[in-house]
Amino acid sequence: MIPTPASKLASDAINSPSSPTNRPLDIDTLYYTRSIYALRWSVDNEHLYFETNITGRYNIWRVPSTGGWPVQLTVNEEKTDLADPSPDGLHLLYSQDYQGDEKPNLYLLDLTEYQTRNITNTNKRGHRDMKWSPDSRSLVYAAERDIPGTYPIFQHDLATGTVKKIISSETGDCEAVEFSPDGKKLAFSRTRNYQYSGVSVHDLETRSETILAPIDDRATNIVGGWTRDNRRVYVTSNANDKGMEAVALLDIKENAEFQWLTLQDWDSQLADVSPTEDKYAYIVNEAGNIHLYIRDLKGEQEEIPPGHGVIRGARFSPDGKQLAIIHGSGDSPHEIWVYDLKQRTLKQITYSLVGGLNQDNFVQPHLIVYPAQDQTPISGFLYVPANIKPDRSHPAIVYVHGGPQWQHFNSWYPNIQHLTSLGYLVIAPNYRGSTGFGREYMESLRKDAGRGDLNDLVSAVDYLKTTGYVDPKKIAIMGGSWGGYLTLMGLTKTPEIWAAGVSIVPLANWFTAHMNEDPVLQKNDEWLMGNPVQDRELWHDRSPLFFADRIRAPLLLLAGQNDIRCPVEETQQMAEAARKNGVTVEVKIYENEGHGFVRRENEIDAFKRATRFLDTHVGQKRSA
Repeated sequence: MIPTPASKLASDAINSPSSPTNRPLDIDTLYYTRSIYALRWSVDNEHLYFETNITGRYNIWRVPSTGGWPVQLTVNEEKTDLADPSPDGLHLLYSQDYQGDEKPNLYLLDLTEYQTRNITNTNKRGHRDMKWSPDSRSLVYAAERDIPGTYPIFQHDLATGTVKKIISSETGDCEAVEFSPDGKKLAFSRTRNYQYSGVSVHDLETRSETILAPIDDRATNIVGGWTRDNRRVYVTSNANDKGMEAVALLDIKENAEFQWLTLQDWDSQLADVSPTEDKYAYIVNEAGNIHLYIRDLKGEQEEIPPGHGVIRGARFSPDGKQLAIIHGSGDSPHEIWVYDLKQRTLKQITYSLVGGLNQDNFVQPHLIVYPAQDQTPISGFLYVPANIKPDRSHPAIVYVHGGPQWQHFNSWYPNIQHLTSLGYLVIAPNYRGSTGFGREYMESLRKDAGRGDLNDLVSAVDYLKTTGYVDPKKIAIMGGSWGGYLTLMGLTKTPEIWAAGVSIVPLANWFTAHMNEDPVLQKNDEWLMGNPVQDRELWHDRSPLFFADRIRAPLLLLAGQNDIRCPVEETQQMAEAARKNGVTVEVKIYENEGHGFVRRENEIDAFKRATRFLDTHVGQKRSA
């Protein structure tokens, strides 16, 4: 049994809501509901820049911070990722990859002429964690410009286009870069395997590095900002006896002592630091519901409503008087809200639902807790369709999140809402290896991936049977990325349980995935699974490809041609192996996508395929 804060939870009472207006939801309409992923303030506090797919492509838009009609600023076929406006307010920085290859170039949008230009012009080289210098003359970023898979820090002079390496990656790849307010120092995190990380500060004048927290084999430390006096660095860290993430301060000295600010029973993380006061915003993740707080360095704090659902982002305005947030929940898509710190009022800025949809069309998930085989409490969410009876006749889906170091939140999932509207119960477990329940729980899959987590999914099936709603012969498994991998593991290792499987951008063979994937992911694999030679038996046993002859259930595979995380070869070889077993196998590979689908027509097509497949093999056949 693994100790986790989930032991403090109790399951909600499970029931089917009564809804006289309940009806099957249209996929096209659901996916025309807008998604909002990132936001930034304009330097004059007058506008909010945000990243959304209103047009079916993720571009950057602007809306008045008091509300109003949004204006599209970029027009791109490829997904744009919003970064910061320059401190002088003249440019907006963003990144853009090519067809999901996750190797973006950096672009500047001129906020006067609204012209864009590519300032990096590289091919298949990743850039990340970009920050403006306070004088707007240069950028710093971590990038693999030298060697693929390695991330030193570079400084990019915008007037000359000169790029020079200022911090090497010899002692660890760099991430989470933050300028000090006076522009004289850079705080950043170093990592060797993206599991454990330390904290350093680089003095730009003396070119010396101070290691505040060295990399060890225990803790993750992510830089989040500076105090206004340039003397301390904010971090989110789990370098404490509880193994829980919390916000801490570190003095600028070797092996600094952590000054814990938010340490408690649940993970907490820094969201933003006020530019004008000694205040910061942080979130508390309570089993997938995110609570947002503003706190000062004296310990006084207030919770920002609504107090349920999720916070995707939170940003102080440049004058420090307002906080913009992106909030969503199980029955509401993500929206931008602005909180006035003095008036303590919250105002909705965006409205994303379309086609006459409203919250009454959706179900709120039930928080559940059930025992794993070793009695570890497993938390998750259960979505129950409206107007059904507990007569053990209804189909169900075990919906497996990716990661595995991720979590299913009380967030907006249009695909789940669609399935629930068709009569499927959907259970989304936060199986071992998930984030949000402490370091020991998250690390428990080391040398146990594909077994401990799969056992937790089997226990989720046992839990479904206790609800009284589910027909045990009509249970499917579905997931993407690591969820796609566990779908294949379930179909091969516990084939008697499943009526069908939908595996999206999966891993199927540890050996070939490790050989073909991005170098950064290779480091992560080796942390999780060990060495492919020394641990060959484990790698073989946890590769579903080698057990495809055990599959009994129909299988749908969906993948992106340009996936660097779970290369398309994983899907192709799994399809071939499963077909040799004589089972129904359907495959669709999207040529212009990577690890997941961001083009609206592909999202819609993929989920229509999944729905038809599930209805044919698990639920009831419906007209197209």
